Amino acid sequence: MTRNASHAAAPANGATHAPRVESDGNYNYLDVRYSERARPYTEYPGQLTEYLTTEYLAGYRGSKLLDLGCGRGEFLHGFARQGFDGVGIDRSRPSALKFNEPVIEADYERAGLPFADGEFSVLFSKSVFEHIVDISSLLRECHRVLAPSGRMIALVPDWTAQWRHFYDDWTHVRPFTLNGLRECVACHGFQIREALRFRQLPLLWQHPYLKPLADAAALLPTPFKKSKFVRFSKEWMLLVVADRAASSPVGDREAR
Repeated sequence: MTRNASHAAAPANGATHAPRVESDGNYNYLDVRYSERARPYTEYPGQLTEYLTTEYLAGYRGSKLLDLGCGRGEFLHGFARQGFDGVGIDRSRPSALKFNEPVIEADYERAGLPFADGEFSVLFSKSVFEHIVDISSLLRECHRVLAPSGRMIALVPDWTAQWRHFYDDWTHVRPFTLNGLRECVACHGFQIREALRFRQLPLLWQHPYLKPLADAAALLPTPFKKSKFVRFSKEWMLLVVADRAASSPVGDREAR
């Protein structure tokens, strides 16, 4: 779908007019919040997708993966480089496209996911669930499009660590704690494999013994967040790994 396609059709007689593209906040979100000037492209998406594949998805390589809320497409691209047959979906697309993986433009919260039952072996979602009002409908759709034994990996901001600036993103509507995320996912037919606090610091993934250094950095005042190490030591994410399979869940790991 082209960038203007979702707004091309004229409304039926008597219907409320669709918002103009230039005034549609959700449609312009990626070009404002995630412009390359505001958030330059980095190596992090490739590092994260490699880490997640090694830790949780080694047996799924080569299978079909859905990136739910794929944004600019850099994580979808990262998974493609890891050997997945990736497809993305999001409510809008950036004006300047950088990657070539297939992406469907659709309002998945209101209209559901336009895919067949059990179509994907893996579903990935980063920084999406906190934007969703009707989380139950979306998680039911996630469950539906995953194959039996399929795996979902989702990351959201940790409210306990990011509450001061959580609503700086005006599209955030649903804060999560670790227990809240775990129970939310489990209540919708998923079996939890992992649920933990997660720092977006590849250095720590490679060298876990540096965790005390990150803990100390997290105590520094806010002005020190100009350092990426300090910022991401403070700004915890929550990571959940869950299966659609019927096998018994294993215990969660303790937060790292």
